[in-house]
Amino acid sequence: MDNDRRQTFRTKVDWWYWLLCFVMLPFGVFSLGDSWFASFLLWVMTIYMFSLTFLTRYVIEGENLTVFYGFFMKKRISVNAISSIRPTHSPLASPALSLHRLSISYNKYDEILVSPKDQEAFVAKLKALNPHIMTDER
Repeated sequence: MDNDRRQTFRTKVDWWYWLLCFVMLPFGVFSLGDSWFASFLLWVMTIYMFSLTFLTRYVIEGENLTVFYGFFMKKRISVNAISSIRPTHSPLASPALSLHRLSISYNKYDEILVSPKDQEAFVAKLKALNPHIMTDER
């Protein structure tokens, strides 16, 4: 498929997320007492958090935006259903590893927060597919 039809945007990862990953790492290495189960859970959580940094991405392909978040979450949104995109620093749980986020409103009441590294190119690509998307001018 040619590059104009599919474009991948990696997530921006803030320093606080890296700090959280590296703080959890020693807890997985050094067991909490004799509890192998607690140590195992910490390892699983640490590996999952590190994997999010490599697996979280936003793919615009054809008329769809697909949000990948780790191993388990995949959300497909029709670009034509997007009504607005605005910058936000909301700390709500979302497929975004940075607080420099974009709030994407779609359908009638749905919203998703994303944090692409190149926000301007991301918004421009979506607006090229759907010029009716409203954005806040920066």
